[in-house]
Amino acid sequence: MDIEARIQRLEDIESIKRIVATYAKAVDHNGNREMLNDVFADNSSWNCEGIGGWQGHDEVVQGLHETCTAVIPWAFHYMMNFMIDIEENGKIARAEYYLWEVAKFANDSGRTTDTLVAGWYETDFVKGDDGAWRVTHMELKLKINGPAHTDYWETPIAPWSG
Repeated sequence: MDIEARIQRLEDIESIKRIVATYAKAVDHNGNREMLNDVFADNSSWNCEGIGGWQGHDEVVQGLHETCTAVIPWAFHYMMNFMIDIEENGKIARAEYYLWEVAKFANDSGRTTDTLVAGWYETDFVKGDDGAWRVTHMELKLKINGPAHTDYWETPIAPWSG
């Protein structure tokens, strides 16, 4: 790989990180539709077991907006530990990255519950003819999703006991 291709790859990685940051900011702003419009491709999908799933750009944007207003009316996403692979053609990428989130989930009493959320995203991207990266599929794998004020979180993997 020549120096220009290597630089382009690094620029693409940073652009993908920026798209993820835009997504995080959008969902932290109650699923801001204007911001989410630029994140997702026309043929996109989003899924998280226990939260929801949608197919198609408009459905994903609307589904996230509704979730981020009615189900999770307040959140703060920390995205970290990026592993990004870009195919040799420079047009397709796949990323995995961790999520740590503090949130307020709506409950049946009309109030909210302070909640800690952790897991990771597995996300596919495509680079459009305009040079912009967009999400084609985003999958959130939750590992922690529970009240912040508990002594014990149920996790699918038992805590290490030495």
